[in-house]
Amino acid sequence: MKFRALVLLAALIPTSAVAQQNFSCSWGDRGACLGYGDTVCSSSGKCVDANASCFNTYQCNYEGFTCKSNVTECVDEYNRVLADHNDLVAKYNDLLDESRVVAIALKTVTLERDDLEESLNNLQSCLSHAETLDDAQSCRWR
Repeated sequence: MKFRALVLLAALIPTSAVAQQNFSCSWGDRGACLGYGDTVCSSSGKCVDANASCFNTYQCNYEGFTCKSNVTECVDEYNRVLADHNDLVAKYNDLLDESRVVAIALKTVTLERDDLEESLNNLQSCLSHAETLDDAQSCRWR
């Protein structure tokens, strides 16, 4: 028991690398560095077994302490996926804007075509009912 207390005390003495980590625990908890074969159990009886992997070498940096995962890789992947998502959203918005412009142009062209078709039908009707050259020439003014 004295040996564990001594190891715990030695582990809590800040070294230059550990002192820069700015490690903090929740109220009522305390941090500890474990030696070979040590086990940690919380007051609720939950223990970390000997096979637990925690705190990669030099993992403690501006991100703080992490266990069983590398938060840096996860954050980098998230940022890549987010950037891809944002690119896709921008492309979608560009395509949406373009489709709106095309829809307006189509509506305009359709209205112009309908007007021209109506004028053609009126001219054909007028010419088919014309009985003289003067009647046919008057069709162009309608």
